[in-house]
Amino acid sequence: MSGANSPQGGLTRRSFLKTTAAVAGAATVVGGASSLTALAENYSAGQVEAQGEQIFRGVCRPNCFGFCHINVHVRDGRVTKTSRAEYNEECYNRICQRGLSHVHRIYDPERVQYPMRRAEGTERGAGEWERISWDEALTEIADKIKSIQSEYGEGSVAFLTASGNQASGITSAYGRLQALLNASSIGPCLDMGSYYGMQAVAGLYISPLMGLQMWEGNEPTDAKNAKTIVVWGANITDAQVQNWHLVKEAMQNGTKLVVIDPVFTQIASKADKWIPIRPGSDTLLKYALMNIVLEKEAQDIEFLQQHTVAPFLVRSDTGMFVRRSDTGVEPTATGEMNPTTGEEIMLDPYMVLVDGELVEVTEALTPAIEGTYDLDGVACRTAYELLKEEILSHSPEEASKLTEIPVEDIYELADICMDTPVYHYEGYGPQAYNNGAHTTMAGLTLCALLGNLGKPGASYGAFWGVHMGLGSTYTAPNGPSTGFSIPSVDLKNVVEKGQFAGKKADIKMLWMYSANPLNTHTDTHAWTDVIIPAMEYVVVADSALTDSARYADMVLPIAQWFELEEVANAGQCSSLHYNEKAIEPLYESKPDTQIVTELAEKLGLGQYFTLSNEEILEEVYNTELGTALGMSMNDLREKKQIRFIPGDAETDPHIAYKDGAFGTASGRFEFYREMPTVRAATTKTPTPEEIDRDRMAHWFPPLEAWPENELYSKYPLVLMSERPRYRVHSQWFNTPLLREIDPEPFVKINPVDAEARGITDGSYVECFNDRGTAVAKAVFSEAIRPGTLLYPKGWQLNQHKAGGWSLLSSTEFDVFAVNNNFMDVLCDVRVWEGSDE
Repeated sequence: MSGANSPQGGLTRRSFLKTTAAVAGAATVVGGASSLTALAENYSAGQVEAQGEQIFRGVCRPNCFGFCHINVHVRDGRVTKTSRAEYNEECYNRICQRGLSHVHRIYDPERVQYPMRRAEGTERGAGEWERISWDEALTEIADKIKSIQSEYGEGSVAFLTASGNQASGITSAYGRLQALLNASSIGPCLDMGSYYGMQAVAGLYISPLMGLQMWEGNEPTDAKNAKTIVVWGANITDAQVQNWHLVKEAMQNGTKLVVIDPVFTQIASKADKWIPIRPGSDTLLKYALMNIVLEKEAQDIEFLQQHTVAPFLVRSDTGMFVRRSDTGVEPTATGEMNPTTGEEIMLDPYMVLVDGELVEVTEALTPAIEGTYDLDGVACRTAYELLKEEILSHSPEEASKLTEIPVEDIYELADICMDTPVYHYEGYGPQAYNNGAHTTMAGLTLCALLGNLGKPGASYGAFWGVHMGLGSTYTAPNGPSTGFSIPSVDLKNVVEKGQFAGKKADIKMLWMYSANPLNTHTDTHAWTDVIIPAMEYVVVADSALTDSARYADMVLPIAQWFELEEVANAGQCSSLHYNEKAIEPLYESKPDTQIVTELAEKLGLGQYFTLSNEEILEEVYNTELGTALGMSMNDLREKKQIRFIPGDAETDPHIAYKDGAFGTASGRFEFYREMPTVRAATTKTPTPEEIDRDRMAHWFPPLEAWPENELYSKYPLVLMSERPRYRVHSQWFNTPLLREIDPEPFVKINPVDAEARGITDGSYVECFNDRGTAVAKAVFSEAIRPGTLLYPKGWQLNQHKAGGWSLLSSTEFDVFAVNNNFMDVLCDVRVWEGSDE
């Protein structure tokens, strides 16, 4: 398709010129400045201020991972444009079309401008509002909090947030209010399959500078040190466009690129080899690769001996590792205290085999990784033997049938993986199934088998960190909240059962900020039909009328990113990023910190909220520790960016699990775990079978999106999503400039599937299953695998002619990973019979 209205972004020359003019001179369109200096012929980041112009440092923080630094150009109190600003590391200097379109978000005529209350007598979601004052709004909210907590208990009021605004001040203010109210929290479950899989087998890395690598892997700048970059389900050119140049530069230096994806994505088109795979079968492919590693005796014996649990003996009766106490020797007191439990740490070493005899692991230089032992009648064998048994049960031939990858391609990929170092870049597609955590566990296990971890160029995973904070006491002046901590994907179950963690749980009020769960979480019906109706009161604080805001009782207008001072505390650059206040908040909007402060006064908590937005940041960062680490607010205001992990991104990039050190209980890579622990407590309890399964990565089919599923005969298409260039989750959904390029929801379909259903290219179609429907324009694409559909995320319900994408998904989740299974969905598609108007 082509033309200005193409769903794929095709542009005529006239439309292109119009679009680029809008980017360059947005103030003329919406900012209202009297004149603009012409764009410099030799533009460079950090350009000097023109006459009558001020430039402020901003940070774009929608959680595409980039957290790009931006120049915010201001004239006469109005933002006129944004341009690229410089990082402390040149390799991260980037800006994309979203970053260039901020002016259109700030001055969007549909921006929420004042507090709005649902009109009396109308239903939630009906879109009937009345304008009220801030005093009326906050008084009503405070009264609701008091009355609901009085009737149902303190934990009946819950706050829900996600990754829409990674900012220290906002997080601290809400955290403080929640703790003082003893309110409950509804935690995000987005992309947690890979997070759980990583921490399950490799643990967590916490840097000396208080940085937590939630999604661990070598820094993207290290990719150039690999012989091959293998991309698993990540369309980097679109979803993390700021990283594409790092991949391209590595390729220009001789690094090969392999992409494994059901879809022929843009990055697949740039690859040396593309391997199409059946959705949800990645774990099986990885086991087939490990099978070939054993066949060719390519495993790294030394790495397995010294840095994994391979030599640890496992009891057949309990599944636990053999320790010294199993031989009759009592644990030894260390004199050190466990900071979590407060109990003394006892020394009880793991036991391994040397020449057939039990030896403490610390005394064994070259322990055996294969062998058995009889421990007082209990059969024991090494963890490596358990792994080997699992590997050998998955042949390349079996994997070929189920993954639909030719055997010769599996062998070729195995050769590529064995020629280390290899940089495995894992995206968030493979983990978006009920079995998704296991594909991450299996990928890391493949790398551990080859010793392809802890070295330059040798990596598996993503790379995303968050700063844990310095002034932690600010958020809990009287101690942490006693309310419930409920994963969002389980909230429907909690509401229906009225129970959580063995206690009565009446969640009756929901406050949502930095999140849009009715759009970006699975199963919109769970929210509109169960959760929201069960609430006596719903508040949304946002700058846009999102799907979630439309179902609120009260919508509060918040300040945009450049309308307040903030510190962005996350991202793939693992840095604290300083964001200056460039303009005053527009209309009647207020910073979240101010909203919380004014509400606290009405709740009788005013004595705890006496600081301004800027003073909250100083309270959080101007601590003794912050000063010692060079992370005070003065440091941030001066340096603009402070890295919270050691090293330099360009010359000394972060290496995950460096020198074979892992953040697990054993300090080793635990491809086998004694006792799997759930990521978050839920209304589900793991069965003995599930516990045994999660001790090690296992292949099992997706919950729904698999041909053997009985639903497949009724709904034969796997519904997948992609992260588009024009939105991040649901942010930028209504930005006028981007809507000209990307005007409406569409779904990509292979012509074979379309023609079998009488669907023509460009026609409106209805994707449907037993849960719901979504209407979008069909776009024919040979890049889409037959038997699948692909839609870009983030379109709001009211932007569809009918339905919406999350209506088709479910809130089913794996009891251990507790993850939104976005792609574990079956559906069918038919011609839309409704009006095209």
